[in-house]
Order: sequence, then C-alpha cells, then structure tokens
Amino acid sequence: MGNWRGGVVNSKDFLTRNIKPVFKDDGTGKIFPDGYINEVKYWGNVPSEKLHKLLPDGTPKLYMMDVDIGDKCSLACPHCFRRDRRVDTIDHNALTADEIIGYIKQAKDLGLENIKILGRGEPFENEEFLPFLRTVTQMDVGVSIFTKGHVLGSDELARKYNPDIKNAKELVAELAKLKVSFLIGFNTFDDKKQLQMLGIDKLPESHPLKNMIEIRNTAIMNLVNAGFNKYEKGEATRLCFMIAPYAPDTIDDVFEMYKWTRVRNIHIVACPTMISGKGIDAYKKELEEQDYHEYIRRIQKVYADVYKWAIKSNLIPLETFMCEGVSMYAGAHVCQQTAIGMYLNLSGQVVQCPGRVDKQAIFTKDIRKTTLKDVWVNSANGKRAKFGTSINQHCAARDGYSIPADFYSTIEAEVLKKFKK
Repeated sequence: MGNWRGGVVNSKDFLTRNIKPVFKDDGTGKIFPDGYINEVKYWGNVPSEKLHKLLPDGTPKLYMMDVDIGDKCSLACPHCFRRDRRVDTIDHNALTADEIIGYIKQAKDLGLENIKILGRGEPFENEEFLPFLRTVTQMDVGVSIFTKGHVLGSDELARKYNPDIKNAKELVAELAKLKVSFLIGFNTFDDKKQLQMLGIDKLPESHPLKNMIEIRNTAIMNLVNAGFNKYEKGEATRLCFMIAPYAPDTIDDVFEMYKWTRVRNIHIVACPTMISGKGIDAYKKELEEQDYHEYIRRIQKVYADVYKWAIKSNLIPLETFMCEGVSMYAGAHVCQQTAIGMYLNLSGQVVQCPGRVDKQAIFTKDIRKTTLKDVWVNSANGKRAKFGTSINQHCAARDGYSIPADFYSTIEAEVLKKFKK
C-alpha cells in the first residue's frame, strides 16, 4: 500500500490512530464493566431462559433466520461460501424482496426477532436493500448485515445503489436510524493478505475497487462516527469485524485483533473456513499444503489465549465460561443457530446454516412448495429447538468434518488450568 490518510501506511496504524479505546485496564487486569454484553446486536442469540421454548400449539420458537438479499457482488473472494453452484443456482428463480418479506412475516408468527443478511451478493449492491431494511425495522425485526463495506465507504457507490442518497456518510446516517448492526469483513491487519482474501489482487489496476482497503477503512470510520460502536450499558455493540474465515497464514493475527477490537467496543467473530461453496476448495487446499493436525493445534492455542484474556479482563466471567464452554467463534457468544433458526437462500432453498450445504443440511429445495412452519417443524434444527437442552450448539456444520471431536474440550481444559484455585 502506498501512503494514504496522512502518511499512515497500513490499516492497523490508521484505525488505531482514529478509533480510541472505550475500555481500559483498571490496574487489576479488569477491563470490562460487570454485565458487559459480549455479542453484536441483532445477531440472533437468545438468553438461556428463552432457549427450547414452545408456542401454544407445541411448535418450537424460531428466533432468527439467515437470509439472502440480491445476487450482485463486485468482489471475487476465493473462499466465498455462498456464490457457488454447489450451494444452489440462481437463474430465474430468485426470491423477490416482497417474497422475502412474506417469509419474514411467517417467521414472525413463529417467534422471529432477528435476521442476519449473509449474501448471496453484497447486500448494499442491491438497489432495493435500503427500502427493505426500512420495512423490516417497521416490522420490529432486527437485522445484522454481513458486508465488505465498500458501498458504505465510497460516495460514488453509495449514490449508485441509492439514488436518493448523496454520499456514504448520509447512507450510514440513514442506517443508524434503523434496527441494524454491521458485520464488516476484516480477515487480517495485513493489508496485502486482505486484498488477496477479497480477490482484489486479481482485478485490473484501473478497477475502482483496487483501493479497497482505504474504502473499507473509510466505511469503518463512517460507522464509528455514526455511533455504531458507542457503549451503552446493557446493550450490545452494533459493530463487528468478521474474521470469516481465518486461514493458516492469518490465524496468528486473531488474538491481537480480538484484543484490539474488544477494547473499542467492536465485537469480533473469528472462525475457520466454511465447508460450503468455494470454502470447500479453500479447505482442501489447506489440507494439501500443511499438516492439518498441527494447524488445529495452532487454532486451539489461539482460542485458549483468547479465552484466558477474556476471562481475566472480565469480558467473559469465569462462571459463564464454565457454564457455556468454548464457542466455535473464538471468545464470542456460543453458536445457537442450529437450535433457534435456519438459513433461507435466495433460490428458495432452506439449509441448517451457512457452514455446510449438502443433502443432510438441506431442509427444502424450494420454500415456495411448502410453508416456513412445516420446514421448521420437520427440520433437524426445529427438533433441536423442541427437544434439546444445550446452550452451546458448537458447530453442526464443522464438528466431525473439519473440526476434531476433542476441539472444544482441549481448549477448555487449557483455559481452566490458569484459573484453577
């Protein structure tokens, strides 16, 4: 990267200079206030007392859904879990925005509180997205949005996809009025590696996204300046960095990024490569290029370091860790998705979650031929919701596939060594 933003030459320096810590060590190692909410708002997690609850007719409550919006994306991320024909095909069968709203209404009758927008395209490259968000907010449904951020950091792109918007700051200001939070794709502080993980290195020099790092960093600053990481007691932050995925050459960045984000009231979600879409290819490449067992050991060490710091700093109380255990997302809220929700694809396909798409994980090929309630009640996720008891669902997509059986217990044992009295 060349010099930019006042002579700062990398993302970490630029963001550190411009985003000051919200929390600091009180001298005892404690950084976070008692009762701090360790998650990002509208992600869809629910407290333990709401898990495995039923509607009056015996239907398990569906609290969240992942949802696709649009099919446009200017990026070419080589690990993309979504834009791949092995997941589904989009020819003339894409759900319209009105149809998606209809399914959200059906889900509301089942207890829906939040949705997560993951794909299939970059959501902000969809001209209907801002009106969609306004409608969903009016329905009192929260939305967490997975985005790479370029439309939020570029005045030109903000205007292109939102004709009534003058610039990116105005777009962010409009979004701040809605029930939304942001999951910004941010895999590493190493800008060169980040460009490779976005496919930017393959673009021609004249491409407008060649300066993607600066655009993304501008988007982050727009969100910070609009108050998305403002701390409010008893409320989760509305800004998150998504290290999804980390890889063998970026796993060692996770602990540093975890500490950096959390003291700035920015949530962070870090997880290994998906085994869906192009993630399958990335996972196979990881297997071919290294000792995968050694890589798992490296991951476990990073997770243990994260949890030790989180417990010491009062981010995760020790009693919470002992009750909930290790999350697939290092030091973040445990994953509950496969017991509280499911993923509605743009093609109308419904799957257990983004992590894996195969015969076992597909609940219906076309939601139009059935009802959301029938799919939910008869799905593996719906059965977990009704008959399960666990707070922590770990990762049904990866466990036993790309993650060994002792993954969580090994980390937990290492963490508890430090805190045994």
